[in-house]
Amino acid sequence: MSTLSTVENDEAWDEEEQTETVLDEPVEEPAPRFATFGPKWIAGTAVAWVLTTALCFVLVTYALGPMLANNDQRAALADLKGEIAEAYGATRTLLGAAPVTKPPEFGSPVAILEIPKLNLQQVVLEGVTPEQTASGAGHVPGTSRPGQAGNSGIVGRYSGYGAPFSRLGELAAGDQIVVATTQGKSVYTVTGTATREFDEDGDYGKSQDDRLTLVTSASWWPGSASSATVVTAVIEGKPFRPTPQNGRADAQDGRTGDPSAWAQLVLAFGGFVAVAAGATLLYRRWRPVSTYVVTTPALLVLAVLAATAVWRLLPAWA
Repeated sequence: MSTLSTVENDEAWDEEEQTETVLDEPVEEPAPRFATFGPKWIAGTAVAWVLTTALCFVLVTYALGPMLANNDQRAALADLKGEIAEAYGATRTLLGAAPVTKPPEFGSPVAILEIPKLNLQQVVLEGVTPEQTASGAGHVPGTSRPGQAGNSGIVGRYSGYGAPFSRLGELAAGDQIVVATTQGKSVYTVTGTATREFDEDGDYGKSQDDRLTLVTSASWWPGSASSATVVTAVIEGKPFRPTPQNGRADAQDGRTGDPSAWAQLVLAFGGFVAVAAGATLLYRRWRPVSTYVVTTPALLVLAVLAATAVWRLLPAWA
């Protein structure tokens, strides 16, 4: 019995020593979760967000942009049809229609342009800044109003926001273009289509005949601002009497962007980067579903604002 007791005591003593030895050993603390933020991870994350930004830009331009342009076109068409009906009603009274005494406001509808060969109908707005051509074709200030005597210039986009003038180069001599305004309907016959260097003075200047000049970019590249597709068409019959028009400006020729969009771009893109960085951290520290719900709406809104700012900086005919 004494021998067994001694053995048991020795074993218990050994177990206590082993326990003390284990307890005395330093316990390794788990590495912090941010230790995985190595160069490869940071580079991969940056590339992923750049691709996401580019995807948002494409979606805004070729998916959301056309929808916004269509909505603006429907609203402008309803307004112009109301004005045409009112003007037609006034001509049937004894006093007739009141004379126009001031030029159209920028962004307001001035004509309905129809090109049967291209199956195209566009409400033409006054002005050709990027903001205005995002809603439809724009009338060049300083040129004659569509349907009136002289040279009337109209600019439309080639690639963005529905690309109403993307097929302009398909027109050939003899094709017809129809324009409707509050003064009535005018029919033009195409006399020529050319892709060449844009000549502002020649294309928007005075002409010996009463014509319509349609202009768009000749390149799919949004930043192109030199080469243009130009269609000229001569009116059939007599033009309507001239009305007051806005003056010409260098920023109203279709080739320039809107410098004021830089402020919107800096704020929107800066906010996008900040929210993207915060979302990246939250995805590693919080529940993915909750992070998605919280950050996705802000990212979408900022991406849309950044993309629209970029397109405002590009030429209006892009």
